[in-house]
Formats: sequence, C-alpha cells, structure tokens
Amino acid sequence: MKKIGLIATLVLGLLTVLLFQLGCQKSSSTDPTPVSYTHLRAHETKANLYEKDSQRVDSVGKIAAYFDFSGVYLAYNDPQTAQTFNGITQKVTGSLQNYDLYSLANSQIEQLSGGQLQSAANIFEQLHNPAAQGQLYAPIEQTLKKIVTENRSALLVTDYEEYTPGHQIYQQAYATPYFEEWLKRGKEITFFVTDYMEGNLPKHLYYTVFDDENHRLLHEIEDGLQGKPQNYKRFTLSMHNYQVDTKPGGTSGAYVGPCVGGTYHNENGEDLVTESIEDGGKNGFQRLPYARAEVYTWDADWESIVMNAKDQQDPSIAAPYRFKHLLQNLYADFSNTDSYRIQALGARMTDIGQDFELYMNWLTAMKFPPQKTTTDGESEVEVPSESADFYDDNGNLLPQYDYTKNGGRTADVQGVIGFDQGLFEQSFNQTQGSKTELAINLDPRFSGKIAGAEEGSNLYRIDLIVVAAEPNLGPQIDELFSWPGNNSLSSAIRNVLQHCNPQGTSVYTYFIRMNS
Repeated sequence: MKKIGLIATLVLGLLTVLLFQLGCQKSSSTDPTPVSYTHLRAHETKANLYEKDSQRVDSVGKIAAYFDFSGVYLAYNDPQTAQTFNGITQKVTGSLQNYDLYSLANSQIEQLSGGQLQSAANIFEQLHNPAAQGQLYAPIEQTLKKIVTENRSALLVTDYEEYTPGHQIYQQAYATPYFEEWLKRGKEITFFVTDYMEGNLPKHLYYTVFDDENHRLLHEIEDGLQGKPQNYKRFTLSMHNYQVDTKPGGTSGAYVGPCVGGTYHNENGEDLVTESIEDGGKNGFQRLPYARAEVYTWDADWESIVMNAKDQQDPSIAAPYRFKHLLQNLYADFSNTDSYRIQALGARMTDIGQDFELYMNWLTAMKFPPQKTTTDGESEVEVPSESADFYDDNGNLLPQYDYTKNGGRTADVQGVIGFDQGLFEQSFNQTQGSKTELAINLDPRFSGKIAGAEEGSNLYRIDLIVVAAEPNLGPQIDELFSWPGNNSLSSAIRNVLQHCNPQGTSVYTYFIRMNS
C-alpha cells in the first residue's frame, strides 16, 4: 500500500512521463486553443496524454447536420447560392457515416434515417427537393438547445426565422443563451452568410458551423466550398478568433528547430539562462498538439536563472546576442476583428504543483475504483492496491482526494515575470495587429527567491492573458444578421459580444518544470 508522502514524490516522476512522453513534435492545428490546466486528463496511450475536459467536442463521434425544411429552399433559386448549398451537401452526403442528419419542419426535429439513408444519392435528392422543403415552423431554438446540450460539432442551415403558432416572426433574441454558452466553453461559431430574395424582401441564409479548436467540421465545410462561387460573407463569433505561432529566432536562437523552445539562446545556440532541456527526448521541450501551449524542463533554478540572465547582458556580448526576454519569438495575428478588438495583454504566473498532485491522485482513484461484491448475503469491498490510500474501508472516496470539489486551487506567483507591453504595442501598431510580437520578461526586481514560497512545487504555469478587449459592434452586424422586419439574430449577436468579453482568458500557455 502506498504512503501519502511517497505519492507526493512519485507525482513529479509521473509528471515527467505525462508532460514529456509526446516526443518532439509541432502542433498540427492551425488555430489551437489554450490548454486549461485544471482540465488536463491523462491517458494510457502516449499519443494522447493531454486532453481537455468535456468542453472539447468528441473528435471521433458523428457530426450533427440540421437542415431547415420550412421554406428556405427559395434561397436556392439563386444559381450561386445553389452552388454553395450543393458544395456543402455534397461534402456531407459524401461521408454519411460521419454525420447524423436532421430535418427541421412542422415544429419537429426529425432524424433522416431508415430508407432515407440507404444511399448518399437518396439523402442528397431529399435535401435538394423543393417539395420536401416547402413546410412550416422549423424549431430553430429547439435545435440550438439540442446542439449545446449534446456538445458536438454541428452544421445548421437556416434563415433563423422562428415563427409563433400564429405565424408571426419571433422578434426576441432567442439565440442569445445558446451562442453565449458555446463561446463560454471556449468554442466558436462560424457563419457563412448568403443573400437571397423572398419576393421583394431581401433576406439571408446561414450555414452555421458550431465547432471547437480542432476545426474538424469547419475544415470539412471549407473543403466543400472549394471552387464554388464565393457569394457568401464569413463571420466568426469567438472569444479567441486569433492565431498564435512561433517564429525561428534569428540571433536569439529561439525555435530554430522542433526540439528548441522560445528561451534565450546565445550565438552558439545554447540556452545559458534557463538551461532548458532540448535534446528531443521525453524530458525535452515540446509544443502540445492542438493547443496553444508548450512544455519546458529547466535545469537551472530561479536564483541561477537571474544570475545567468545578468551574465548574458554583459556589454562584451554583441548586442544582438544579449539576453532580453525569458520567453520570446511568439507572434499573434489579431487582425480578424469580427468579434473583438484585442487591445492589451498581460502575463500571469501560477504554482500548479499542489493542484496537479491532487488531480493525479484523484485520477488514480477513478481509474482503480473499489470492487463491491456480495458473498452469502454479506457485502464485501475490495480496494485495489493502486488506489488504497484514496478510499475508506467502505469504498468511499476520501473527501480530501475529491478533485471535483477541491481542484483548481492554484496559487498566483507575483514578482517573477512580466509581459513586454512595449514590444506588443510597437509590433501591433506596425502591422495593424497581423504580426504582434509577444514576449515574457524577468521582473527586474526579482532576486531569484519567490516571495511566500518556502518550498515551491517546481511546477509552474505562465499564461499570456487578454487584459483589454473591445467588442466590435459595428454596422457589419446589422448588415449580416438582420433584414427588414427581423433583427432578432443581430440582437443576439450583439448580446453575446457584450456578455462574453474575453478579458482574462488565456492567449498562450507555458508549462514549466524546474529540475532543481
């Protein structure tokens, strides 16, 4: 049976395995999102050691596709709109095994199943049949609720006109809570907007993509639109509609190869400040796949880092090679302002060691639960040796190991690092936000001793965070999301942008393990 003290020791060893067994690889995602530490989940396979919690949609399950059958077929009378619809439906029906398809009409969400799904040709024909689509009362709000509840990627093709039983258009911004919940989970909604005429009334048809940072569905839709007339406008509703990537560091030596991180390097390519491990092994630097995050192991302690940084600022060192930043050569593209204008960033450092230990203990307890049996009418409880320290004799989880109640309690670390706001502003202004440089400084007052931490855990998280952002409430919202007699969707978009300001959210994350 394990002892608690031993567990605390083993956790750092386990952390080594969990943090670094991915090997040396770059992220394959074009626009990943930040990792949430308290939602990290360990897996038994080395290929997937990190996953977010349920906020990430199922990466292998089916995608939901909802089609409004209540009269929006009129939009397809426009030849270009018809081609757009054709491209998307060709993509969906070309891989029916990956989709659950639904029709929206007569106040019902009906799954297209059975004989209707015997072939892609059958479902394609139905989606393009005006006779099948000339129905009433598509339950749009009910569909939005279903999308959010199921928490899976979804395509919704509709004009967002919700009718009362008296055939009056809802004027209330009914989509607000569903869009808002999706964004607060760290996901995004992409609208492809086409225009059409219903008699003399100009209206919009929306191909709405509900997706997460992997953009699995969005990429499918983009593929379906390749080569089609671009008669649509695109709008992204998101709290993180930006891209962050690294740049090989020139004289600084940062990110010069897949195994080299963003720390300072001298003219010989050596990290003489943090002594970051960059050997391509399991303990070396690496970027986390599908996440705006990277992991380091530093051999130098904080006092040594401070001293080494001063040494590498010596005037005898050629200016281009002198130490400037603790972490550098990271660039963000903030030029897409559909939803928000990013105005200022900052840096936050937290000690996550205790929380990680609690999490790992809880994870072990969940992986090896007690086995309850009944023999001759008597109940028996057997607790596996792997989790024996986490349960009482009755097989109940001890309260102190319940991460769902006690987790997420990390400690802020002050006075160690700071964000280079000057560099941010200069590069932002020079490039109109398209190539904004992000860098972390050592606090010039930092002595190497962390205040209030007699025994640090040696496991830290540094986040670049949004300090100020302004919702873009310009005329594009009315242009794209309203028409004469109906502004419910534009009102919903405005509500969401005002309610979901990204201030305080993470732009990029560095996980740092100190070896010493």
